[in-house]
Amino acid sequence: MALVLDTGIVYAYYDRADDWHDRARDVISTTPDGLLLPAPVIPEVDHLLRHRLGRHASRTFYQGLVNGAYVVVDVPRDGYARIAALTDRYDELGFVDAAVVVIAEARRVRRIATSDRRHFVPLARSLLLELVP
Repeated sequence: MALVLDTGIVYAYYDRADDWHDRARDVISTTPDGLLLPAPVIPEVDHLLRHRLGRHASRTFYQGLVNGAYVVVDVPRDGYARIAALTDRYDELGFVDAAVVVIAEARRVRRIATSDRRHFVPLARSLLLELVP
């Protein structure tokens, strides 16, 4: 079953010291196919890995992109209006989190892997999304 990945869960997968690491590793390793990585998430993950863990960590992440560990998904052209509507409705929601939701909706995927419960719990309730882990 496909799974849309948010920034925090991907970062935690690479950072063994992160509180979410074990959960991220478990959810990613038990979803061998269909790890949907929204393109807007990539720069955030790269930034966090480089600044917190160094270049080696970001290179390991890049290797996952090159090897096809993730299916990189762009925001559909008509998705930007939906992103704007979501960020208007949910004041604290930023572009990347809204893009994660829009990509999930466009792909008809209900499962989102995230460590960001503050922003995603209200969305999950109103949009009938399943947050994992």
